Amino acid sequence: MLRYLRFFVPLLTLLALCTIVSGCGTSTSASGLTLHIWYSTDDPVERAWSQQLAHRFESAHPNVQVRLSDYSFEDLNTKLQLALTAGNAPDLAYVTPRGPGIPTYLAAHRLLDLTADARRGGWSQRLHSGLLAQYNQPFWYMGVPRGHIVAVPTSLAAAGIMVNTRLLHRLHLSVPVSLQSFEADLARAKATGLTPIGMGNADGWLGDDWYLTLVNALVPPSSLEPEQRLDPRFSFQRPAFVRAGTILQRWANAGYFTHDFGGLDAQEGVDQFFHGTTLFQLISSSENSQIVTDQQTTHVPIGVFAFPRVHGGRVMPATGYEGWVIPAAGRHPQAAAQFIDQLLSPGTATFLAQQGQVPSQRGLPSPLSTSGAGRFVQTYIRSLASAKPGVYLDAAPVSNLNATMEANVQLLLQGYESPSFLVRSLQEVYGSHGHSRSAARIDGEF
Repeated sequence: MLRYLRFFVPLLTLLALCTIVSGCGTSTSASGLTLHIWYSTDDPVERAWSQQLAHRFESAHPNVQVRLSDYSFEDLNTKLQLALTAGNAPDLAYVTPRGPGIPTYLAAHRLLDLTADARRGGWSQRLHSGLLAQYNQPFWYMGVPRGHIVAVPTSLAAAGIMVNTRLLHRLHLSVPVSLQSFEADLARAKATGLTPIGMGNADGWLGDDWYLTLVNALVPPSSLEPEQRLDPRFSFQRPAFVRAGTILQRWANAGYFTHDFGGLDAQEGVDQFFHGTTLFQLISSSENSQIVTDQQTTHVPIGVFAFPRVHGGRVMPATGYEGWVIPAAGRHPQAAAQFIDQLLSPGTATFLAQQGQVPSQRGLPSPLSTSGAGRFVQTYIRSLASAKPGVYLDAAPVSNLNATMEANVQLLLQGYESPSFLVRSLQEVYGSHGHSRSAARIDGEF
């Protein structure tokens, strides 16, 4: 039986609740059971195929009806917070791990502890090595006991470089193997009238991802891991962090980015890339559904590669994307856990890959090559496998660190602040170690 988080709800409360809440201890074989799921996405393509997740579960559990409701990131966070306050929560939710998503619900004592279910279902062994613990590590600084599980990712967010292979060949270039050759390719593209780097940064997160990718390329990612543990010896005020900002600002001053990138959101930036005049674009695998759809519509040939590191090799920042959580007030916690269990099956991994997602599960079956989306996902996975796993510096459990990085990198790109100011700002927020009073900005992207 699912248990309430021991650090939030006394055992006596749990026992009392199990006697009055329908579905506590109820098998999915119960007649007429309806599982309510709230799913957050801003991608209209994902919104369409997400309903298939419900249909797949219903096919395997004929006595269960699944009502999966799609919401935008902002709408779901608002709606879910209100529902949790009113005690009218869904049975399962798919939400961002950053504020005001999962951290807000933890602070309000509203989520179930999934540790026993994860152990029973072997969830950790089904996912990429260490991913489940890594994904939940920030929550351990929010009151969750170390080693416990409250959220499960089924897709990866990995930052790679998409390339228009037609333009690459036209310019007689190959995939760059160093930062120097990458910059030389940017200059070559600019000189021929192309857009060297595509980007829509109105929502801030692509500039953020560029910054942390460059930092990961300049220093060993292992040296960045202490930041995730709030190590007081870690500091943003180091030469590599200033250099990453300097590189970005130099590219912006040279006109390497999409015109008016600050006025385009990330989705508009992807659409611009498929006009066919942009050479490179940093992307997250969370955008793959839109990318695959745009590619099928325009037939622009694309590839993806991991960013070259200064001292050889490649790097690709990667982490779990959104997480599945079970609200404490849900009526059917066991059925919700079974839904997560099916999401981690090989069949669901194949389905997700066919939609362009990079599943968080270990390994993928070979039939993926039969579809355009599957082939792109396989390319993405090969690129990820060829690279060192980079660290998402904006994901440390510090209030407002993500929003600070997004906002200040945008200002840096627009020429309103210096690289040294950027690192001072990041260090000031990081130094608060989660005690900053500033409100966290809604962030559903990676």
